[in-house]
Amino acid sequence: MSAIKDSRNINFNIKHLRKGDPLPPFNGKLRVYNMRYCPYAQRTILALNAKQIDYEVVNIDLIDKPEWLTTKSAFAKVPAIEIAEDVTIYESLVTVEYLDEVYPKRPLLPQDPLKKALDKIIVEASAPIQSLFIKILKFSDTVNEEHVAAYHKALDFIQEQLKNRGTVFLDGSEPGYADYMIWPWFERLRAFAHDERVRLEPSKYSLLLEYIDNMLKDSAVSQYLIPLEILAKFHEAYTKKERPNYELLNECLKSF
Repeated sequence: MSAIKDSRNINFNIKHLRKGDPLPPFNGKLRVYNMRYCPYAQRTILALNAKQIDYEVVNIDLIDKPEWLTTKSAFAKVPAIEIAEDVTIYESLVTVEYLDEVYPKRPLLPQDPLKKALDKIIVEASAPIQSLFIKILKFSDTVNEEHVAAYHKALDFIQEQLKNRGTVFLDGSEPGYADYMIWPWFERLRAFAHDERVRLEPSKYSLLLEYIDNMLKDSAVSQYLIPLEILAKFHEAYTKKERPNYELLNECLKSF
């Protein structure tokens, strides 16, 4: 397992900025425009954590977005990384590939072109998992048998890749590009274990469940992990058509 001795002191849980909040001055450190619960932004965070790159987080309220967000991310989405003042890159996979090229220590993408292509296929194959998660969260009444079948087909494909590769992680003895790029949805699906449409039955997915347990122990993952009960509570707002509480994690941490 990856046991990173990490001397960085990064505040992942800083308050989410809203309309009317000023843009924090750029201090020269690589910056991530983030939303604490966003699975796409988490991809970038995981890459940064795995590589032990020092950075700062600016969390964004994606419902009440700051006016200046489009100056950092043209599509007003997260993640975006600011590499120099007013020089930004956005879209999750683009940011991760950029970081992997610029910071070659602890490479995430395989060097071999074929292996690299196969890793990217796995990420593409996870699309039905992402899609079903979003549908259950926001449009549960639109979920049909076709969506669930596509989800299980994606799970079968990923489990078969693990079996064929014969390694702890998709990228070997420690997680790599494929592992970190699909992980955010496996983390979130744990909060829906009660839903038979997404439940991973041990009799069918024993290898995949073992893989999930191993990913939970990885340092890049564990330091950013949201407690399951908080994740479930955050998701509940979407299912109830309520405004999600972006500061839920902070409020719960303060209560301890």
